[in-house]
Amino acid sequence: MELRQLEYFIQICKSGSFTKAKEELGVTQPTLSQQIRVLEDEYNIQLFDRVSRGVEVTEAGKILLNKGKAIMNLLEEARNEIDGRNRKSQETISIGCCPAELEYLAPYFMRFHQKYPNVLLKVIDTEDAANKVLEQMVDIGITAYPVSDASVISTHLYRQEMALLVHSEHPLANKSSIPFQSLKQMNSIMFREQNKSLIDMYGFSCGLTLKSIIETSSSSVLIHWVRHGLGAALIPTSLLESLRDDSLRIVKLEGHTPCWDISLVHLNSVTMRSTARVFMQEMDSYVRKLR
Repeated sequence: MELRQLEYFIQICKSGSFTKAKEELGVTQPTLSQQIRVLEDEYNIQLFDRVSRGVEVTEAGKILLNKGKAIMNLLEEARNEIDGRNRKSQETISIGCCPAELEYLAPYFMRFHQKYPNVLLKVIDTEDAANKVLEQMVDIGITAYPVSDASVISTHLYRQEMALLVHSEHPLANKSSIPFQSLKQMNSIMFREQNKSLIDMYGFSCGLTLKSIIETSSSSVLIHWVRHGLGAALIPTSLLESLRDDSLRIVKLEGHTPCWDISLVHLNSVTMRSTARVFMQEMDSYVRKLR
């Protein structure tokens, strides 16, 4: 007896007719009838009596039905236990990442998932990644802020610098670089909300205040607006390195350039899971290859 035949038999008992059962099972009537005949020949019994409204299971058939249901229930229990074991074996790594770096690091998260499909990455955007690590709300933090707590280990990943993105017809399009102070003369600056405090700080140190016409949380939106001639955008150079667009130009900033250091932080603990250590090692390797 095959499980398929047992499944067909149970469905006919449940439906009360071959016609309804074939619709539920998605098979043809001849296929269904042939499989039931094979089952009856194997046990040398009749499983159904024909009645006006369909079929009724025989006394012998009732025995097979009860035992068959028990078999199917045991198989379902086995599937559930196996699925539960698989879920338990799947590890989760929680990462608190400052929002400004999510776009830049997204390819790494995808690459890590492809290499380790059984590891669930839970990425949380937060400006307070270090404290999330201290409070053990995440396993690993990616932050632009220095960490002074001795219980947290900080590993430098990379430095982010800003550059000016302009349209090819912008007055600065033919410049390879300009002093940061010259931005004071511009009245069409756009930048990401996440970088506002950094830009304000650098502007203050140079004795100037940059007036933005647009602030958004999305780099792709800024690039789109520059492409349509709305103004110039201050964007991290890491997001511009792979930009290939003849309608856009990158103008570097000279001298006092807005920049910040990105670090990977985690608790100073010898009990850190091996998967989390692998994540950190591979991230370090990944960002070094990009430099």
